[in-house]
Amino acid sequence: PTLDRLVVQDGSSDSTQQEVEELGEMQLNLPFNIGYGLALQTGLKYAIEKGYDLVVCIDGDGQHRPEDVPALLEEQKETGADVVIGSRYLGKSYQGPLERRVGQMLFSSLTHFLIGHRIFDTTSGFKVLTARACEAMSSGIFLDFHIETIVRLSILGFKIVEHPVVVKERLHGRSMHTFWNAIQYPIKTLVLTIAAITDALLNREQP
Repeated sequence: PTLDRLVVQDGSSDSTQQEVEELGEMQLNLPFNIGYGLALQTGLKYAIEKGYDLVVCIDGDGQHRPEDVPALLEEQKETGADVVIGSRYLGKSYQGPLERRVGQMLFSSLTHFLIGHRIFDTTSGFKVLTARACEAMSSGIFLDFHIETIVRLSILGFKIVEHPVVVKERLHGRSMHTFWNAIQYPIKTLVLTIAAITDALLNREQP
């Protein structure tokens, strides 16, 4: 309640817009569903335009707990990190679907290979970002805001850390990850990661 709040309403077909209006919360209503990455970019660009120093990204499906936000903010303050990832796998017993856990292990290992240290939860949507990180993330047109973003920001010199959080199992709604998506996602992520590495190397400041 001590933070300004913004809902990015990505063309949902349920009563989200009406519910948010009745609560009196600020929201950005996109004319149709443009997808996770671009919806997140919309929120980041709003934060940049309004001059915020820190931004907390939290998914709207109820799995992330708002009461974990202060701990993430404290982690950012103590470490000076540009990105603090709320990690469901760091010292926690979160299970989730088997295919998700296997995929996460593979992408975590790939991240370790590419940037030299392991990120246990590469697909977490629960993050604290500095304004500098928001600028970098909102400028990319190819980003899915998962492993490719972590790799790109690391190559560009941004500090990324994790902090354990509790993630609840989904109770309502429908996941954006379908069976076809589970097959397509790893291929897309590898392509995006290659593009991110190329982009970062081309744009990295020379010593």
